[in-house]
Amino acid sequence: MSALGVQGTTALDAWRAGCALLLERRGAVSNLITTVTQPCNTTDDWLRQHSPARIRSGADNAQDVANTLFPQRIYERATTRMDFYARYLEIHDRARKWRRGRHAWGTYFERLVRFPPDGVNQLERAIGKLNTWPQRNTTGLVFHLSSPAADAPRTRGAPCWQFAEILWNADNSLDLVVVYRNHDFFNKVLGNFVGLGRLLHFICIASEKQPGKLVSHSVHAYFHSSQQQLRELIR
Repeated sequence: MSALGVQGTTALDAWRAGCALLLERRGAVSNLITTVTQPCNTTDDWLRQHSPARIRSGADNAQDVANTLFPQRIYERATTRMDFYARYLEIHDRARKWRRGRHAWGTYFERLVRFPPDGVNQLERAIGKLNTWPQRNTTGLVFHLSSPAADAPRTRGAPCWQFAEILWNADNSLDLVVVYRNHDFFNKVLGNFVGLGRLLHFICIASEKQPGKLVSHSVHAYFHSSQQQLRELIR
């Protein structure tokens, strides 16, 4: 089956384009490629106005979804990158003592800075390479968000984000390419795209590079809602 593609200037535009395609296709497609050309242009207003929790009781809060990928408020309070990581992990570990069920695996940002559990900081390692490699390597930097040792096969539940790669372009910009095995355009995708845009911005600031595109491969794209609820959410 060939891949389908949608594009938008911002995360909001691209998410809406994907939702429109899914509504047209009656709910689900395989191999949806979404390109966001200005992913670092984000605002909390989108997360408030288009939060699934506003539409349906028990649905996700879009701000919480974004924070699992990049905890913006903690970042804004931190003095250095090391302070940022330490603050986040302290808060995360304290909260995890009370977390059960679908949240027991952790968060995506935790896995970026401490995965496997014995402590590889994939994010800082990538930033270090971007700052010290003597010549540009286009496709040398990847992040793993899942592993067979930590994650058993499952029909539902996280982690759905499996893999990411940084593309270091000739113009010194960085693209972020991500792969999701399941991608819920009602509950998750807008928050995912905003969080990923903030993550890319952080990497670019730390490595003195320019932000490029966000490219998302949703292996199974769908919406866990009625069509009416999704239409209301994207207005």
